[in-house]
Amino acid sequence: MTKEKKSCTGCKWALHDDYGYSNYTTEGTYFHCLKKLHPEDGFDEFYGEDKRMDFAQECPGYQAGEGTALDCDRQEEKDGDFAAYQSDPEVLAAVNAWAKS
Repeated sequence: MTKEKKSCTGCKWALHDDYGYSNYTTEGTYFHCLKKLHPEDGFDEFYGEDKRMDFAQECPGYQAGEGTALDCDRQEEKDGDFAAYQSDPEVLAAVNAWAKS
């Protein structure tokens, strides 16, 4: 039996934060762990290929699911609330707290 390959990319607590000049000139995507469990939180995930994304293999807080993807322009943000980006209330609370930090 083979062990399932896990990646931070496939964790519901992953925050994928695009950066660049605008949504039309996105330069990359920063990865942030909303549970603050990743030892190197806040790095360019390089299309999900950065080997640091393999931390999920040993992460005690990993939960399979869709993370939260924020665009450069934050077009759907409403007064500091990111509800348009995340439907899970627990994860949304963590996204909103991250945005305020």
